Amino acid sequence: MLPAYFTAENLKFKRSLFRKLMIFIPATLILLSLVFIFVGIGLGGFSSAMICNWCMPIASLSIVFLSHLVNNKDQKHNYRTLYSLPIDLQKTFIAKTILIALNLLIISLLLSLITVISESLVSGVSSAIGHSGYYLLGYGLLWLSLLWQIPFCLFLDQKVGFVGSVIINLFASAFGGLFFSLTPLFWFFPYSWPARFMVTLFGILPNGLLVDAGSRLILNLGESALLVLISLVASFVLTLLFSRWYSKQVYRQ
Repeated sequence: MLPAYFTAENLKFKRSLFRKLMIFIPATLILLSLVFIFVGIGLGGFSSAMICNWCMPIASLSIVFLSHLVNNKDQKHNYRTLYSLPIDLQKTFIAKTILIALNLLIISLLLSLITVISESLVSGVSSAIGHSGYYLLGYGLLWLSLLWQIPFCLFLDQKVGFVGSVIINLFASAFGGLFFSLTPLFWFFPYSWPARFMVTLFGILPNGLLVDAGSRLILNLGESALLVLISLVASFVLTLLFSRWYSKQVYRQ
């Protein structure tokens, strides 16, 4: 039954801003990274600036925007589309979460493609193609570390509104990336997980500089696998928790 809920949610956003954000977000990230290079902030190069900006805080803000658009689709109709149907609201929330996750995955894949193209201009086509699988894996693992934010932001958007969600996620993402990500405390502050993965997978520090080879900040294979597992468990638990919350918040007339 869950595929039917996902299909229903997906059809709501045909030719909408929600779909267009899959292009707008990478385009915005490219422009922002070029600005950073121009003013001398992206000292590690264009690819480093783009990855750093994605981890802190564009990815979190993208999830806030996507979550708000998903919530707003039902809110602007006063939930009449839910009241009149004999549906499982818990499955509806899960479908919304999956929809945002898939859109975020497409954005991540586009970013990996952009990184390959930019590296081919700098290092040559053969070198970039040889590292394309590595970039794909890197952005894929960054995507996994962001999944827990989706159910949380769907919840947060309804509780504190869009502006409040932006402020909280902007502050938490920047704070986690700049402070907690380089300390052992990053295990306990989920907003720092993408930044620590960035250091490990791409060798880029939160300030945009390249990390030294063999640095203690680079997670080993076991630690990386543990962080992936924690991210997946956190995503599953929060989705289950907030889906139950959602089913109790929206009442049928």
